[in-house]
Amino acid sequence: MPTDDDAFWDELGVSWRASIRDVGLISSRLEARLRLQSALLTVGMFAGAAVSLLGFSLAAWTLWIGWSTQTWHFLTRGATLFTVSLLAVVAAVALRARNAAEARSLREMLQVSIARTERLIRAADLGCYSLVILAFGGMVGYMLRMRLGRPPAVSPVEDLLALAIAGLALLWYRRTQANALKKYRHLSQVFGSREELE
Repeated sequence: MPTDDDAFWDELGVSWRASIRDVGLISSRLEARLRLQSALLTVGMFAGAAVSLLGFSLAAWTLWIGWSTQTWHFLTRGATLFTVSLLAVVAAVALRARNAAEARSLREMLQVSIARTERLIRAADLGCYSLVILAFGGMVGYMLRMRLGRPPAVSPVEDLLALAIAGLALLWYRRTQANALKKYRHLSQVFGSREELE
């Protein structure tokens, strides 16, 4: 008899229980989702690699300008861009995923879904760290320019607001993926228990 330990509890405190009646239907839907996700992850991985290469180039150019002209706020910007580009490389590597074609059974597809969702959460975390580093580096550069050079004509408030909005979007995405991860783990546990009973 199922107990409350077998139930899935959502963020509202509602208890859900998964029942797997048609394994074929679940498998076909999950396989279609994994194929689409595989294409999107590949695009995301290449986009992250392109952004990181562009970021490294811009960081090198900014550091060279700062060093050659002794403009210290450019050195801060270059170091910030380099750090964020490094995190973009790590995020692009995190988005690498197994091909959905490798997963033949429902159990394997659930394991692939769990692994991919964990990687998406890791990439979202790296995106949040990047936004914090951009905000901190931007404010340090702004303060250096105020103290050592000509004050900037534009206030950093708009940039910080844009970073805050992007951060809220990333946090929302991370939360949805964390909820999906709980569901995948629960479904995998229910399916494993069913296989043991059979």
